[in-house]
Amino acid sequence: MIKKALITSAGFGTRLLPITKTIQKEMLPILNRPIIDYIVKDCIDAGITEIIFVVKESENKLVEHFYTEYRSIKQHLEKMGKLNSFQDQLFIHENIKFRFVTQTIADRYGTAIPVELAKKHLIDEEAFLVFMGDDFIFNADERSEAKQMIDLFYRSNSKGLVTCITKPDEELNNFGVAEIRTENGFTFLTNLVEKPKFGEAPSNLINISKYIFTPEIFDIIANQKPNKSNNEYYITDSATILAQNNNVSVYTPRGRYLDGGNLINWLKANIVVANTKEDLKHDLKLFVKEEFGF
Repeated sequence: MIKKALITSAGFGTRLLPITKTIQKEMLPILNRPIIDYIVKDCIDAGITEIIFVVKESENKLVEHFYTEYRSIKQHLEKMGKLNSFQDQLFIHENIKFRFVTQTIADRYGTAIPVELAKKHLIDEEAFLVFMGDDFIFNADERSEAKQMIDLFYRSNSKGLVTCITKPDEELNNFGVAEIRTENGFTFLTNLVEKPKFGEAPSNLINISKYIFTPEIFDIIANQKPNKSNNEYYITDSATILAQNNNVSVYTPRGRYLDGGNLINWLKANIVVANTKEDLKHDLKLFVKEEFGF
C-alpha cells in the first residue's frame, strides 16, 4: 500500500499579497484550521505514515505548526480542565513522520520541481501521493478522498492517477482539460489540453492537481522540457508524458473541491465549511440574510 505523500508548499502566494509576505498561503485558515491541515488529515485517514513537505527557504510557520508541541497551551488547558475537549485540534499529528525539503531560488521553477527535489525520499516507494498545499477536497462526513484515490489506482492497474472535477462548457477555457479513454470500466488520461478554445474541449473534466505517481515519474521530470508558455516545469506536462505509454487513471472525487489559492475562493471555502458546522451555520445564514437581503 501507498504509505508516503508529498505536499508542496513552496510557492510565493502572489494572488494573496500582502498577507503572504509573512505567512505562506497553505497556512491561511479555513475556520480554525490551516488549509494544509485538511490535506494532512485526509492523508492520515488513508493510512499514510510519512508526509514530505517541500517548502521555501526560511519558511518556518509550517514547520512550527507540525513539530511544535505548544507546552504552554497544553498546560493551560490541563489547568482549566479542557485538555480532552481540544485533543483533536492539537494532537492529530502524533503518529506520523514529517520531513521537510527546501526549494531554493536557484532551483528550476514549476509544479514538477518539488517532486524532483523529494526524489531521494520517494525513489524506493511502489507509489506515492502528490498534493498541492493550497486546495483540498472537503467531505463533511470526513470521508478520505486520498483513500479512494489509492483504491482506484490499484484496481485500475495504473502507473499514475490524476484527479479531475467537472465544469460547465463555458468555463473550460480557463483550465487544463482531460482528454480521456475508457477501458475495462476505468477512465484513463490520454492528454491534458490547456485552456482550450470554446467548443474544442475534449471533455468536461478539469485537472485539480492531486496525483499518484510511481518512481517512473522522476526520469520523466529529469528529461522534461520547460513549458513554452512561461518556461516553467509543470507536473501536468509530466503526467501527460507518463500517460502516453502507461495507464494513468482519472479519479473524480465525491467531495467538494475547495481552493484557497486566491481571495474569493478562500472566502467561499470558509463559507462552505462553516455551513456544515451546527454551531456556526445558523448565525452565518442570519448574517447573510441581514447583510445581503436573501
